[in-house]
Amino acid sequence: MSKDHLEHPVSPSLFFGLFCLLFSAIFNYTVSLMASPYIASDLGGSNDTATYTVSFFALGNALGIPLGRALMPRIGPVRFLIITLLLFTFFSWMCAIAPNYPFFNAARFLQGFVSGPFYALGFFLFSALQPKEKKALFLSISLSIFTIGPVLGACWGGWIAYEWHWSWIFYFNIPFLLLLTWYLYYRLKGFDQGPLERLPFDAIGCFSYFVGIFCLSVIVIMGQELDWFRSPLIATLAGIGFPALLFFIFWEINHPHPILSLHLLKKPMLSFALFNLAVLFSAYFGMVILLALWLKLWANYTPDWIAALLGIMALTGLFPLSLISKRINRIDNRIFLSLAILFLAISCFHTMIFDVDIDLQRIATSRLLAGLGLALFLAPIFRLCFHSLQSVEMLQVLGLFQVVRALSSGLGASIYDTIWQRRQVFFHDRLGSKITPLSPETQDFFSNGKALGLEGEHATAQLAYYLQREATSLALDDCFYLMACILIGLLLTFFFTFLSKKGSFVTTEDKTLP
Repeated sequence: MSKDHLEHPVSPSLFFGLFCLLFSAIFNYTVSLMASPYIASDLGGSNDTATYTVSFFALGNALGIPLGRALMPRIGPVRFLIITLLLFTFFSWMCAIAPNYPFFNAARFLQGFVSGPFYALGFFLFSALQPKEKKALFLSISLSIFTIGPVLGACWGGWIAYEWHWSWIFYFNIPFLLLLTWYLYYRLKGFDQGPLERLPFDAIGCFSYFVGIFCLSVIVIMGQELDWFRSPLIATLAGIGFPALLFFIFWEINHPHPILSLHLLKKPMLSFALFNLAVLFSAYFGMVILLALWLKLWANYTPDWIAALLGIMALTGLFPLSLISKRINRIDNRIFLSLAILFLAISCFHTMIFDVDIDLQRIATSRLLAGLGLALFLAPIFRLCFHSLQSVEMLQVLGLFQVVRALSSGLGASIYDTIWQRRQVFFHDRLGSKITPLSPETQDFFSNGKALGLEGEHATAQLAYYLQREATSLALDDCFYLMACILIGLLLTFFFTFLSKKGSFVTTEDKTLP
């Protein structure tokens, strides 16, 4: 960066353009979520595979994130930014014209992959361009993007699919991304990047990371549909993925220039923060995905109403704007984390009593509590990750932070959806065992149905629908009960942290940006 660039004030519109860059990656995580029933019905999928559209994007994102720091010095930040934005636009178009469901998910994977470098590029350009006094504002807005972006994406995608057609979700992406590409190229053209350190590229580590994470993630995402290890594909992926991941871990720990700096996990505070990040983001995406699908498929809510209800979480997610200040930085970060986990756990306990006759007030209350939890947890985790680090380590920690966030989001969505499906089968069998042709419950149902003109196959189909709807409702309650128990267990781990010095959990310096 030349000195002349630092002396000139930076246009707010350029900052807004770079924020749009980060927002587009986060927003597109869940943009197909509430539209997935429409997408699946058009392209030959099923509601049981609805989370694929989110999980494969997240997987591609996690695989592409380490390439940002590695390729940026070789290609140049501005050139690399324009290339990835154009590829992101192209794969958005491929999603829109997808002829079948596997093609669509492949395009979503590639869309996530090329957007992975956005984080390193965006943070590097912000750090190079912004004045020091705007660091806190940049951080607070960035954290708000990570919390409200997925919710807004799910709401926007569901509304477009309901009012028009799901393909317009991605068609609308194209002019926005092209305009953003042109603007950033125009504003950053001729930007003097300065001498960026060009470290040796860890090709072996990159390959083993890609193979290990890809194989094991596909097992988690598709295992339920392929019947786990009864599938030759799943067994093959496990046989390749586990050795590749173990090799990657040992290789990266000992490599002088790793693609992911796993040796930094020796810092207890960083490991503690990333562990909390993984658990909380997996629960966050589990909440959004399960509730959105259940309300759409079984509680007969339209995407408009679901968007309004989930939007409550998005609005409360703006609360981190007030959490980035020098005064709050001096407060023990465990206080905010504990409050966040407590709010999320209360929200889960409140949600686990939902049934098919749920009303708007109860849903809104649970989303408000969840939104408060989301608003509180990300800022202290971010501060803990970057506290007491050397400046050379900060970009490395940013890569770990984003990879953990991406993987926990996508795999958390798949894990909770798999649990939901399996509990549906359990409750369907348990409730269905009481429904026999001679049981009093069945006789009463058919008698009441006959009085209303519902007979024969129509009455049987309606009974099967009610049975499945009740099973999904009970399964949803079990999933949120599991989330609540996990969060309470996470809260209990905080007692062990009080054995450490209090100062290690308090940020006294503004060193939160790479």
